[in-house]
Amino acid sequence: MSSQIAVPAQNAVPFRRGAKALITAGSRVLLVKERHSDGAPFWTLPGGGVEGAESKVTALRRELAEELRCQATVGQSITHFWYSHTSVDKFTLCTVFDCSLLSSLTPNLGEGIYDMQWARPGELPASTLLQVRHVVETCCR
Repeated sequence: MSSQIAVPAQNAVPFRRGAKALITAGSRVLLVKERHSDGAPFWTLPGGGVEGAESKVTALRRELAEELRCQATVGQSITHFWYSHTSVDKFTLCTVFDCSLLSSLTPNLGEGIYDMQWARPGELPASTLLQVRHVVETCCR
């Protein structure tokens, strides 16, 4: 899916590119638990920001290795969503990729991953980001 974003030079809100993994096992999807800057927990898809000239696929592989100490096959992009950061005036445009695990998972607290869980689309934790809830419920019917 191609996205072109026009941002006015004056009064522009900074944004970055991000990549997220939609990893499924049967009828369940993998979620990771992170915390907002105020300490409030939330559930999201694994992944994160694209650094420099890195491709989204390369960034996602790096993020999965850092956050969950795992390897995965990164397939096609399936959708995208905006995420507004609470700690700074910044937005991330996250591209979501269909992914398959190639190894086991180990959450890395040093990377801000407090927990992980496999959840069914209709039974997501209450603190799942609304954008992620929409992606999961739409893509994992």
